[in-house]
Amino acid sequence: MLPSPAPSARDLGVIFSAAWQTDPMSDRRVLVNLRGLLTPDPAQTWAVDRIPEAALAIEDGRVAWIGRASDLPATWADAPRVDGGGAWATPGFVDPHTHLLFGGNRSGEFNRRLAGVSYQQLAAEGGGIRETVRATRAASVDELVASGEERLMAFHARGVVHLECKTGYGLELEAESRLTAAYAELKRRGWSLDVTLLPAHDLAPEFNGNAEANARAVAEDWLPELVRRHPGVARFCDVFVETGVFSADQGRRIFEAGKRLGLIPRVHADELTWTGGAELAAELGAASADHLMFCSEAGMKAMAVADATPVLLPGTTLFLGMRDWAPARKMIEVGCRVALATDFNPGSCPCLDPLTILRLGCLQLRMTFEESFTAMTLHAARSLRHSDLGHLHPGARAEVLLWDVEEMLELVYWVGEPFRPRFCPA
Repeated sequence: MLPSPAPSARDLGVIFSAAWQTDPMSDRRVLVNLRGLLTPDPAQTWAVDRIPEAALAIEDGRVAWIGRASDLPATWADAPRVDGGGAWATPGFVDPHTHLLFGGNRSGEFNRRLAGVSYQQLAAEGGGIRETVRATRAASVDELVASGEERLMAFHARGVVHLECKTGYGLELEAESRLTAAYAELKRRGWSLDVTLLPAHDLAPEFNGNAEANARAVAEDWLPELVRRHPGVARFCDVFVETGVFSADQGRRIFEAGKRLGLIPRVHADELTWTGGAELAAELGAASADHLMFCSEAGMKAMAVADATPVLLPGTTLFLGMRDWAPARKMIEVGCRVALATDFNPGSCPCLDPLTILRLGCLQLRMTFEESFTAMTLHAARSLRHSDLGHLHPGARAEVLLWDVEEMLELVYWVGEPFRPRFCPA
C-alpha cells in the first residue's frame, strides 16, 4: 500500500488517467483570472519569467500565447475562457530519475539503518537491492503494472506530468523483460514516460561477484534481446558506475553497446565514492549523470562543456543519512544546467513528492527557489531531451498546474504543507 496521504488508484483513476493522455486536445481556450504565471525561459539557462495578472492561450493541447491578460491578442477574443480561480500557473514537474517498478518494499531494513547499519553493510548481507530483486523476480507483469499505475497516480496528484522510469530490479534477462513489458503497457495506457534499461543496476547474484562477466552479459546478450523483444519502448540505458559494482571501463562498454542499439546513455555516477562517472558521461555524450555527491571539479567542467545534465537526488542523501550533498552551487558556477529528481525507489528514497525535493534543493543544496523550480521543470525535461516540456512558452505542451498560493515561494517556505495543484485545462 502507498504511504498516507497518497491517493489510491480507485480514487484517482478516472480523474488523472485522462489528464495524462498524450493525445492533444483539439480545441482553443484561454486560461484567465490568474494571480500570475511563473515559467522558466527555454532561451536562457536560469531565467524565470514572472507575469502578474496573466493569461495563457491554448490551442490543440499546446501553449499558443502567454502574457498579461490586458494584452491578450484580439484573435483570442472569442475563445472560451477557463477560470484560474486567482491561482498561480506554472508548468508541471518533470521527474528525470525514478525506479518506478519493483516488487515488495524494504521498510524492514529502515530501523536497522537508524540503528547504525550502513546501506553497504545491508547489501553485503544479501539485503538491500538484492531483497528487492528477489521480490521483483517473483512479480508478474500484471502485478507490476498495477503497482506502477498506483504510483503514477500519486505522482500526478502532486504535479508530476512526465517521468523517466528505469528497469533494474530484475538483474537477469527474463525479469528485466517483464519490467520492460510492464512499462510498455503503462505507456499504452497513456502515461507520459521515458523508459531506461538498467540491467546493470547491481551485480547479479548468479555471477558471484564477477563484474566483468556480468558486464559482458549485459552488453552482448541482455540489452540486444530486450530491445528486440520490446522495440521502441526504451529510449535510454544506464549503468551503476560505482566501487564494488561496475567500473568506468565496464560501464563504457555497456553504454557503447546500448548506443549501437539506439539507446542514449544516462549514468549512475559518483554516488558513494568518486569513480569518474561524471567524466564518463561527458565522454559518451550522455544525456545525464545522476547522483554526483562525490563528483570531481573536472567532472563538473566536463559535463558543462558536453552539455550532459547533472541530475541531483537530494532525497537519497537525506534518506540514507549521508552528510555529503551534491555540490549544486559549484556545478551551476561552472556552467552546468542542473536538474533535480526524486530517485523514487524502495531502498534509498521511497519519495513520491516533488515538493520535498524542491525544498531540499533550496534548503540543502543552497539553490534559490527559481533555480530549484527550473531544475525540476525545464532542466529536468532537457535532460530527457524534451524541448516542449518544463516551460509554458509558445509551442510547449499545455501541462499547466494551478497553485492556490499568494506567492510561489510559499511552496518552500511552508515546509510541512502538502500543497496540491489543480490542473488546467480542466
